[in-house]
Amino acid sequence: MAFGSVFDKKWLNCSAACGKIKIGYGYFAKIKGDIFMEKLKDCQLQHVTPEEVGVKSSAVAAFINEINEKHLGLQSFTFVRHDQVFAQCFWKPYGPDTPHVLYSMSKSVTSTAVGFCVAEGLLSLDDKVYKFFPEYKVHGAQNKALTVRMLLTMRSDKLITVFEEKENTDWIKSYFAAPFLAPPDTRFNYISENTSMLSAIVSKVTGMSMVDYLYPRMFQPLGIEKPFWEADGRGNNAGGWGLYMKSEDLAKFFLPYLHGGKYKDGTQLVPADWVAQATAKQTPSVSDGYIDNMCGYGFQFWRNPLPNSYRCDGLFGQRCFFLPEYDAMMVLNCGQSEDYKIMKVFWKHFPEAFGPEALPADAQGQAALQQAVDACAVEDLPATPRNTEMEQKIGGRLMTCKTSEFTSVVSISVTQMLYRKPGKINAMRLEFTPKGARFYWREKDYENTVEVGMDGSYGVSAMVLGDLHYTAYSKAAWQPDGSLKLWIRPIETAHERRFTFRFNPDGTVQVKNEMEPKFEDLVIYNFVFLGLPLPNTGSENFVKQAVHRLGLPLIEPDFTAKLQ
Repeated sequence: MAFGSVFDKKWLNCSAACGKIKIGYGYFAKIKGDIFMEKLKDCQLQHVTPEEVGVKSSAVAAFINEINEKHLGLQSFTFVRHDQVFAQCFWKPYGPDTPHVLYSMSKSVTSTAVGFCVAEGLLSLDDKVYKFFPEYKVHGAQNKALTVRMLLTMRSDKLITVFEEKENTDWIKSYFAAPFLAPPDTRFNYISENTSMLSAIVSKVTGMSMVDYLYPRMFQPLGIEKPFWEADGRGNNAGGWGLYMKSEDLAKFFLPYLHGGKYKDGTQLVPADWVAQATAKQTPSVSDGYIDNMCGYGFQFWRNPLPNSYRCDGLFGQRCFFLPEYDAMMVLNCGQSEDYKIMKVFWKHFPEAFGPEALPADAQGQAALQQAVDACAVEDLPATPRNTEMEQKIGGRLMTCKTSEFTSVVSISVTQMLYRKPGKINAMRLEFTPKGARFYWREKDYENTVEVGMDGSYGVSAMVLGDLHYTAYSKAAWQPDGSLKLWIRPIETAHERRFTFRFNPDGTVQVKNEMEPKFEDLVIYNFVFLGLPLPNTGSENFVKQAVHRLGLPLIEPDFTAKLQ
């Protein structure tokens, strides 16, 4: 990275005596034209009891219990107050050491990278987008009117749907070729491709991918391993989606947004001006639907209905809430299509649970909270008696099939946005063992074999599909009707693939293909998210049934295999 006008920025001061560059309170060393920041001496978050930060343990337990009673699909949370983790929970088999897909929470990380570029003089908010890409022939006055600010505030008014093809395509070319719904800067129109363009711009002006650019500025100082971020085949991270991070790492990364860009030790990591602008209301959002989405939008951050509160927001309930008035931040990872159901429970319990000062220790309350945490687990597939006769008949035999481009062990919500897509499952095989089974399958040219538990425990295996490297937690169980259920949960995702195999006397195998959370529920979410809520439960049920009958045969089709 060339420095040039970097030294002209007020928040950048050269320190020749130590041979380093001081950014706020953080020191960056210059080596071969690049910079890196020394790891902070105290980058870890201390864990305390809720009472130590003015929260009753019983209030956190009540939140967990209501989530579980309503089966809302929460998978983990990390709650922070006064820079300390006062509550943390993982629904088994999710755990603290596994990154989780962020979906559109990735956008707020992209915003952070843009903020650094602005502060370092590499771009400005009013720069024209097309000027960063002189190698493309960009036509039309509307394309040439697009600015960085319009991308940040979702006001490009481009018409791009989730079904836009990403596989082996030039994403930048596709963006400029997409039509407009209205002239740029007319209205708020949320599309993730605006953010992928921001990522491409960051790569252009820095000469590196966004995750590499952020590494010395955020990840390294905070002791966060460089995360995986999906990319476009040209070295540009996806930007608007595709980032995977651990729950507590997310809390560390976003903590500066609670304190004007400073980390807990006072180190200025994110420029203060950027934090103020990014989290402020820069544009109105939708005017109907769920209240959380109606409070305005900043630079890739959403405003909340709670005054002076904002959040990062991703599909299926990925959230990071910032509550500055209470010096609190809450990270949630979820697997709920209609994620506003989780938000209603969240707002019911918080910030009401926050007291003004520390509370007396409550051993009984803390024990009850720990009991609630220990009991948390995702929906289980119970073990059943083994069907030895059928296992001997089908074990080790290849099942061949033809399926659609969308048929994958991984959810379409992940695969549809990939440059290198898996899909088209064409072969499967089950080999049975004393503890369970091994399941082999092939998608396109990708082959995987995972261990499958049938004794009540999970089989745990690595799986690779294109650029995706996951850890699969799998179980199978024979059913009273002779069918076999197989559930595969790539633990880095919010999803679980559920196959039901029905073995017929003629050697054919009927495969029921389901994903949890369900695709039809996601359709209802999209209506609400776009500010077009359906008027009543009857309308929602009608749409769900229509999607189940008409959409699922295209998106998540059942299929037939043949035993060889």
